[in-house]
Amino acid sequence: MNNINPYFKELDEIHVEIEALFNGSADEGALQRIVARFAPQFTLVMTSGIALDHAGVREIFSKLHGARPGSQITIRDKEIVAEYPSGAVVKYREYQRDGAGNANVRRSTAVMDLDAHGKVTWRHLQETFCSE
Repeated sequence: MNNINPYFKELDEIHVEIEALFNGSADEGALQRIVARFAPQFTLVMTSGIALDHAGVREIFSKLHGARPGSQITIRDKEIVAEYPSGAVVKYREYQRDGAGNANVRRSTAVMDLDAHGKVTWRHLQETFCSE
């Protein structure tokens, strides 16, 4: 029996892909795999408060391949805020560090959709810098 939470699994998988994109170890298909995880109506509210749609997120990620050598991303404190038949609201803490010693921590809340086949897609993400 497989009891892996599909939302937590998605969190872990996408951040492995994003880390590889940032540190330059990602293959050519990484960008497409990352943006395919976002619903067409996906929105992101960045730590700066700027809101992006799916196209805007794709544009930003397209510029980040190898832009942060040594990048490492760790996800902690995953929690389901609300779960319903077609998705969930998930919160987590994201720790980023790069090879130059730059580091930040974000509290994030994501709205995720779940289709009839068990595929999770991201509908919305809000990120806020925090101290720990």
